[in-house]
Amino acid sequence: MSTDLTAYLYAFSSVLTFSVAAIGFTYLSHKTSALWMNLFKCTFSFLISLPLIYYFNGQVYWPIETCWPFYVSGFIGLNVGDWLLLSAYKKIGPARTLMIFGFQPLIAGGFSYFVWNEVIYPIQLIAIIFFIMCLFLISYEKFKVNRTWEVSGLLLALAGVTLDSIGVILTRHGFNINPELGGLEAQYLRTVSALLGFIIFIPFVKFNFMINLNRLTKNERLVAMTSSFFGTFLSIALYMQAVKIGKLATVTSIVLADPMMSTLFESLWLKKWPSKYLSFALGCFIAAIYFLFAPQFG
Repeated sequence: MSTDLTAYLYAFSSVLTFSVAAIGFTYLSHKTSALWMNLFKCTFSFLISLPLIYYFNGQVYWPIETCWPFYVSGFIGLNVGDWLLLSAYKKIGPARTLMIFGFQPLIAGGFSYFVWNEVIYPIQLIAIIFFIMCLFLISYEKFKVNRTWEVSGLLLALAGVTLDSIGVILTRHGFNINPELGGLEAQYLRTVSALLGFIIFIPFVKFNFMINLNRLTKNERLVAMTSSFFGTFLSIALYMQAVKIGKLATVTSIVLADPMMSTLFESLWLKKWPSKYLSFALGCFIAAIYFLFAPQFG
């Protein structure tokens, strides 16, 4: 099996596991808070990865001097970025939030253009128009229902995607510096950094970790653990491995399958068809993806 195909399989498996977990993240973010859900999933992921890391590597610490990209990526992406994304889940839903991930290849492509002098084709700029239409339809849907444009939800999603994109770029740089590390190690280092990052928020935010945990039923706790395992531990470990061995632009593009899957799972969860505005937004999203990768087709 070729390296590229292996990277695609890792990335697609990551998308599938995260799409399922996103439903649980959304439900529990409503039940508790986005901050609590983020802290729980990082804590649970750390408790799973710690013994595995020690078993496979015989160590649980890597020096900051060489692994700083993973640590920085963990804080800005897994901590702050995911906090913003979970907050967006509460406001506009996981399917709509994940459509905003369509901007990730554009962010990564812009970085590659200015830093690595990679080519950006004019036809790819058409994708921006469709992404903007997608954002408008998502916002207009909320306006029709609640008489509000839900700008805050879109801004939270855009900010979260931007930070996540920066985290992906930093992670790839970390692999370039430390080629001996794999996806599991990267996931572990990012989780450690994300957990330590919560210390910064302690003077400013009440976590109420145990209070919220005790409020959950046994089934809800099972949902929290299952979502954290698939959406944070397994999904990120797979995605990190894809980032390491695959082409960055292609790997990030596979993540764009997430909105379609999330729309399907969200519809099954809510037991109703997607609204016409969400369907139109999904159509604009697909058109944007086509123009984004049209140069590769020709």
